[in-house]
Amino acid sequence: MTAPSSEDGRDLIFVRSLNLKATTGVDSWRQPRPQPISVSLWLKTSVALAGSTDHLPYSIHYGTVAKAVSALVEAQGAAFKSLEDLAAAIAALALGPAQGAEWVKVQIEKPRALLRADAAGIEITRRRGEGGKIVVEGEDRVFVNNLRLVTIIGVNVWEREERQNVVINLTLHKSADRLQGYDFHSITNAVAEYVERSDYKTVEAFVTALAREACVTCGVEKVTVRAEKPSALTFAAAAGVEITREREFFALERPGDDGDGVHDVFIALGSNLGDRYRNISNAVVEMERRGIRVKRTSSLYQSAPMYVTDQPTFLNGVCQVETTLSPEALLKELKSIEDLLGRVKTMENGPRTVDLDILLYDALTMSTPTLTIPHLSMLEREFVLRPLCDIAPNRAHPLTSTAFKHHLAAVPRSSDPLRTFVQISANTPPLDPSNPSRSTLIMAVLNLTPDSFSDGGLYHGGNLLETVQLFQRNGADIIDIGGQSTRPGAKDVGEEEELRRVIPAIRAIRAAGIDIPISVDTFRAGVAKQAIEAGANIINDISAGLMDSNMLATVARLECPIVLMHTRGTPETMTSLSQYGDVVADVLAELQSRVAAAEAAGIRRWNILLDPGLGFAKDMQQNLEVLRRLPEMTGGGFPWVLGPSRKRFVGSVTGVTKAGERQWGTAGAVAACVAGGADVVRVHDVQEMRKVVDMAVAIWRK
Repeated sequence: MTAPSSEDGRDLIFVRSLNLKATTGVDSWRQPRPQPISVSLWLKTSVALAGSTDHLPYSIHYGTVAKAVSALVEAQGAAFKSLEDLAAAIAALALGPAQGAEWVKVQIEKPRALLRADAAGIEITRRRGEGGKIVVEGEDRVFVNNLRLVTIIGVNVWEREERQNVVINLTLHKSADRLQGYDFHSITNAVAEYVERSDYKTVEAFVTALAREACVTCGVEKVTVRAEKPSALTFAAAAGVEITREREFFALERPGDDGDGVHDVFIALGSNLGDRYRNISNAVVEMERRGIRVKRTSSLYQSAPMYVTDQPTFLNGVCQVETTLSPEALLKELKSIEDLLGRVKTMENGPRTVDLDILLYDALTMSTPTLTIPHLSMLEREFVLRPLCDIAPNRAHPLTSTAFKHHLAAVPRSSDPLRTFVQISANTPPLDPSNPSRSTLIMAVLNLTPDSFSDGGLYHGGNLLETVQLFQRNGADIIDIGGQSTRPGAKDVGEEEELRRVIPAIRAIRAAGIDIPISVDTFRAGVAKQAIEAGANIINDISAGLMDSNMLATVARLECPIVLMHTRGTPETMTSLSQYGDVVADVLAELQSRVAAAEAAGIRRWNILLDPGLGFAKDMQQNLEVLRRLPEMTGGGFPWVLGPSRKRFVGSVTGVTKAGERQWGTAGAVAACVAGGADVVRVHDVQEMRKVVDMAVAIWRK
């Protein structure tokens, strides 16, 4: 295994190959006996003070570490259920107060564990977290080194006449949330039995089959397989292949159906004429109208034309569908949809209103004069592979047995890179979170509530239009209208009252000919439906669909963008729900679950925006942590909306108690949002924050 390095700026103290005897589990005769092990550990700390003073107490002494580990392992009566438990005990010792390391990697080899392998063992990495808590870092790894077996493998005649030696190295990766360890004895035996009855022509297929055996048969989450042929080349010690595969890679391999059941199909979507976004959206709607169930969609990407370059820029995506149609019948339906939407084919690879191509159909491979599956050119097209990897990165290509994410990594990058595309309004340029030079849009808060925390009762029918026009002149890109206060502790006014406040305002704005995009801040499906029908463009749901079970399905039917914001509970209860392990990781995980729920409800990925929910179910330090680590959250194909304006945490930091006087603190938070990758900031003070955003964009956006 690879030793860590001090190149990341942290010094290393290490003990390598400390030979001990330990009772770990039982031996081959099922007896608990001490057996030889080799322990290596690397501790990260600072040796700067010891290095400058030459005084040992300022560092961690490797001799003291070795003695402590030896005493732990070989103590009278010491016994460990497994190598994993022993490694965890050694890590706890290294990170404890006696040794004081801040980070440790422990590697334990058991040289006599397997008859046909040099060694087996485990490698773990741990660090000291807040309050001295031991935190798992990365993946635990169980390894089997140099497993020597014999099998038939090779394409040449002489290679297939008799069995030859192969040397196999296995690494079994285990994530932090997997409670049970890996039994390397049983997994190695299963792989060995498979190898000795196998017959492959290529090493590539051979290692893929071994990875499948480990993941599917033995339940390994992720495995690295390296197979070497010592006799492959006359003037080389060995030649071979190494791959890493996840269980999901094989879980998605399914044989083709017999024609009577439901088939799993991926379809490429493209358009470069007319309203490209609407063309693709209409094509997806038409598929569903014809009984082709759309399960998921990718993000949309803008790409330069390929093959025939003298034509407009394309919009591309991929959707995953379920259908009972045969490949030929499905192709016929897709061509009929193209015709319905106005495609006229003038030349191969030329301009088109809409283009629908079957990429994958189960794990089927076929070729006829009219249809080839998998799609013949998909592996050379980034504009196909990138959206495909949004929804099926670990799926294997039926002919290469290689995950599409690996095929994407191998495609040469164009000088004109793909750009993501999220359209919030026909009157607004699309959002492009992948563009490092993008601006950040201003979403102006227009609360039509008497009890909002900083501007309750300010806006009403008499000054509504004047306020909207002022916001526009001051640089607002979107107006966010709310009829229900969501401040901490706010009472629910009910749907009827919210509708009474919101719908007439939207109608009045549109009747005045004001075409600025309107976002509606609501968690009610009924309000969302009537608001979009009245002329709004976006739904901004603080609960991401959790407070109204009909919200996500309603938005899917409306085909409008939705902001999925993170919160917990309701405005009345959220303050008590701010317990997190790691606030950034937990917020991301909870938002990802809401994205999955939105997709399952039928919301297109290209209609989803995310919001980490500053001030919602988070205390002051957690809000600051989100802003500090915002680059860890933004990106991923989704635009991000942030609303720090006048929030309580801003007042806590700056000492300003009146919400309406928190402009200076808000300005600092808004600048942090832009630096962290925000695509939209939701603010009250439009004129001032427009200047802050413009300055921040000039500094941090290249």
